[in-house]
Amino acid sequence: MNYSLVQSFRSFFSFADPYYEPDPEIAYQVFDLEEIAVVCYGIRPQGVGQVEYRGRHWSAVCLEDVVLLPGTKVKVIDRYELKLVVRPLAASQLRTHPKKRLKSIEDDAM
Repeated sequence: MNYSLVQSFRSFFSFADPYYEPDPEIAYQVFDLEEIAVVCYGIRPQGVGQVEYRGRHWSAVCLEDVVLLPGTKVKVIDRYELKLVVRPLAASQLRTHPKKRLKSIEDDAM
């Protein structure tokens, strides 16, 4: 086979290179965080819900101990694999989950 043909074939499939590591600075520029999303399906504490972000639906989690209801505006603070990590924007739009109730739920599970 011709060397240039092999080289072009190899460059075409270079994205499959197992040793390729993307530049984190470029990745953050492409996926700009700190933007606003809207909750589509409620997010419970330690649970997964769904948000609309940049016109697409994403799975999302909130690390705070709150229930995020549909329509709540949230800030995207991170991404882990295919899940967005969000936090609420306004305290008036969220409902805190009482610790006492959480404690009883945990006791029932055991």
